[in-house]
Amino acid sequence: MATKRYRDVTLADITSSAKVSRRTFYEHFTNKDECLLALARTTSKRIMNSIISSYDAADDWPQTVTKVTSGYLQFIAEHPTLMYALYVEVAALGQSGLEVRREISQTFAEFLSSQTKLRRSSAELNHALSRQEALALVAGINELILQTFMTEKTSDRVTEITRLNNVASSLILRMTSHSGV
Repeated sequence: MATKRYRDVTLADITSSAKVSRRTFYEHFTNKDECLLALARTTSKRIMNSIISSYDAADDWPQTVTKVTSGYLQFIAEHPTLMYALYVEVAALGQSGLEVRREISQTFAEFLSSQTKLRRSSAELNHALSRQEALALVAGINELILQTFMTEKTSDRVTEITRLNNVASSLILRMTSHSGV
């Protein structure tokens, strides 16, 4: 997908790039859409590992938020072609693509919610995020990323995605600094 849009990628392109036979491909996937969904799940695990590796329990909450959002956005910025496919092309797969996007968003939201609950239990935060609040934040940040993919020139995407760190961090910090409405 580095040189072609997903819809133009053929099975021959996939097997050649992966250096596997068609038979091996079909032992693992029924079609290229299933392969893309598996790639989305695997990539979300890699992103979560990137986030976790940037996490340091000794950091205060603002430092943690900045590092975690930076780790998330940095991973996306370092893999723009892959992430474009996962943000845009997965959504074009219909119900199965939407289910995978929802699953991935829920994973990140649960991580965010659990982190705020830990910090709330130690009285560092005034407000721990519910799963729904965390999901709204994750979805909003992902929508900003998607908007960047859709509106920015390819050469500007990496810079613009990295710049989203201040917005993402600010939203999370504001949502966790008080008891809410």
